[in-house]
Amino acid sequence: MEKKEQGTVQALERGLKILELLMQEKRPMGVNEIAKCQGITPSAAYRILKTLEATGWSFQMSDDKYIPGEKLSYVTEKNNFHLALAEVAYPVMQELTAREILPMNLVVRQDRRFFILQQTRTNRYVDFVAPVGSALPLHASAGGKILLCELPEVLRAQFLDGISFESMTPNTICTKRSFLEELDKVRQQGYALDYFESLSHTCCVAVPVRSPEGEIYAALSFSGITDVTSREQLAYYLPQLREAAQTITRRLFLLREQV
Repeated sequence: MEKKEQGTVQALERGLKILELLMQEKRPMGVNEIAKCQGITPSAAYRILKTLEATGWSFQMSDDKYIPGEKLSYVTEKNNFHLALAEVAYPVMQELTAREILPMNLVVRQDRRFFILQQTRTNRYVDFVAPVGSALPLHASAGGKILLCELPEVLRAQFLDGISFESMTPNTICTKRSFLEELDKVRQQGYALDYFESLSHTCCVAVPVRSPEGEIYAALSFSGITDVTSREQLAYYLPQLREAAQTITRRLFLLREQV
C-alpha cells in the first residue's frame, strides 16, 4: 500500500511540474520536449498529459502540442484562451462556410481592442471580409455590437467615448444615442446585424458565444453577405450560428452533450 501511495504522489508531482512548465513557457510544447525538460520518458509524459487534458488542465492543439487548459489558464492567460478558441472554432466554422458558401468571422476583445481572431473563407475570388487580426469599427460591425451589448455600463461607456462614429455608408449609426438604442435592441433579441453599415454592398449577422456561466467571450458571424433585400432574410442564418456557438463552447470547456 505504501508503494502505491508513493507512486500516486510521484505522478501528481510530475503532473504539477508539467503544468508549471507549460505556464512558464507560454507556448505550445510537444510530448518529447516536455519529457526531456522533465527528465521522464515520452510515454510517461504522454499519459500525464492525456490525464490533464481529460480533466481540463491541459489542451491539445491540432499539431499535437499542448498548452495549459481552461481550468488553469483561460481566465488569467488570455493568449492561451484565444489560441485554444481559434483551434476549436475553426472546424466548426469551416463546416458552415462550406455549407452556406459564405465567409465566417470569430471576433473577440482583448483589453480595448476588438479584432477578428479566426476566419473561414470560401473559394470565391472575393469574399468582402477583412483579414484575420483586423480591428473592427465597433459602431458598424455586428461582432462589435455583440461584444459591447452586455458589458457593465461603466466599461461600455469607456469604449463608447473612444468611438468617432464615422459615417462609412448611408446606413452607419453615427450618434452615441442611436448606438446605445441599437445595443439595447441587440441585447434583447440575442443577435446583431451589420445591415450595409460598414460596406454599402454587404451585410453581416452575428450571435454571442457564451461561457458555461453565460458571459459573452466572442461573437460568431456570417460576413460578406450580398444580395440581401431585407433584414428578415438574415434571420435564416441564426439557428446555424447559435448551434455553432454552443458547439464551440461545449468543446472548448469540455462540456458533454446532455442525453
